[in-house]
Amino acid sequence: MATTIKRCTEDDLKTLQKLSAETYTDTFKPYNTPENLKAYIDDAYNLDILRQELTNKNSEFYFLYVDEQLAGYLKVNILDAQSEPMDDSFLEVQRIYIRVPFKRLGLGKMLMKLAIERAQALKKPRVWLGVWENNLSAQKFYQAMGFEHYSSHKFVMGTSTQTDYILKKELEK
Repeated sequence: MATTIKRCTEDDLKTLQKLSAETYTDTFKPYNTPENLKAYIDDAYNLDILRQELTNKNSEFYFLYVDEQLAGYLKVNILDAQSEPMDDSFLEVQRIYIRVPFKRLGLGKMLMKLAIERAQALKKPRVWLGVWENNLSAQKFYQAMGFEHYSSHKFVMGTSTQTDYILKKELEK
């Protein structure tokens, strides 16, 4: 299994939009109404929003390929690009998704390792992320990666307000 990670550029916009909608739907479709899912995807993954995010100097997107097939992606943010107000010592892992055929191959760990490497390169001693309170498999994964519960916040999807746990990890110096 040959893996490659590539930083996304504006040229990847449509591929990113398609992958984002696919992986988000696969992850959350069983738990949400079609209307709420569509509302979120239309808002969060429209081309204008994704273009702004891709060109924001404080956000980075990465594609992960397995044997030249697109398998997943990562989005990290610092400073004012973070989705919650956090101090400057944090890097946010906002999105980390793996396509269904590529799950359980250790690829999530690979992307999380990249996120931690980016935090270290950017001199950010803390990493944080939000995870839905009912996404137990993701919580277990993050805990295995050394993340601990920090706080929580509300996440709005269409007409549904959900609770996300905020997890953080202190990086070794």
